[in-house]
Amino acid sequence: MSEYPIWWDTPITVFNKYTDSETDVITWQKTQIENCFWKHNVDRIAINQTVIESSNIICRIPKQDNFIEKFEWVQKPNDEMSNYFTIGVGDIIVKGHVDDIINEYEKGYRSNDLIAKYKDLQGCFQVQEVHINIGLGRCLPHYYAKGE
Repeated sequence: MSEYPIWWDTPITVFNKYTDSETDVITWQKTQIENCFWKHNVDRIAINQTVIESSNIICRIPKQDNFIEKFEWVQKPNDEMSNYFTIGVGDIIVKGHVDDIINEYEKGYRSNDLIAKYKDLQGCFQVQEVHINIGLGRCLPHYYAKGE
């Protein structure tokens, strides 16, 4: 039985962006993870007669044995990157397991195409904020990601 609450029940697909320092070629690694927490927030602020609305999504990913921080991951040889999971600003998270791939050099398969495909369904975001919430004293070690 999982130590995480039952509402941590969402599968996700994480796309990690990598730019090769020698060739400047952009690639994306895809990782699928089970039992995550997913929440879409809508905030409204009223100033006199004007209402400003913003929305964001947060995702909490349970601790993974193969996790390394993004700065370590980008230093790995290309053929070893797929052995690890990471999360960083600029990466993309999609709600659910998806078969999509990202290829920045082919129309219809670019990262913006993927985001457009899932964003209206509140099922996708580009990571703007990351917190590594693991270590001693944590009852639910996880990685926190937030974006719009």
